[in-house]
Amino acid sequence: MRTFIAIELEEEIKSTLSEAQSKAAGLCRNGHYTPKENFHLTLHFLGEILPEDVDYVAEAMIETAAFNRPFSLKLDKIGFFPRGKDGILWANVEKSNALLRLFQMLEKNLGKQGFAREKKGLHPHITLGRSVEPYRSFSDVQKNVVLEKKEFVVKNISLMESVRRGRNLYYRPLYVQPLKERHFSKK
Repeated sequence: MRTFIAIELEEEIKSTLSEAQSKAAGLCRNGHYTPKENFHLTLHFLGEILPEDVDYVAEAMIETAAFNRPFSLKLDKIGFFPRGKDGILWANVEKSNALLRLFQMLEKNLGKQGFAREKKGLHPHITLGRSVEPYRSFSDVQKNVVLEKKEFVVKNISLMESVRRGRNLYYRPLYVQPLKERHFSKK
């Protein structure tokens, strides 16, 4: 099973991303655009794992969540990873200390369970499209598509499975781990 650990997004954020994606698509010759329901922020790409490995991944997620509280992130701007005449269109998410801490603890805890570290580190973004080819240039797309800087709260981390049905890819949660809620006792 092909898997990754992600932050799933609220419907309102997915709608904002979908609007930006549509505007960008209008400025592009072609591209393979991510379906709205598949928008997410990847924390760690695991790749192929065995069904029995799910418990080990869940253990790392539980240990990570125990030391991380819910926190806010904010959408930033449209970005592009060029690959020749086309590239990957994405929405940038502002880095935060809370996100970096979550990522680093997850990496450490996955390592304790025998999984390799994420080679590329953390570059928080949400993929909007692959093989996207602008009519003019990417800077033209970036100039004309302003992403609303909406804030959203990260409350859970999810182990996702990537499932192919025909030509379509679907992401389904195998395990969802809530982050630790704050509990203060008054004296």
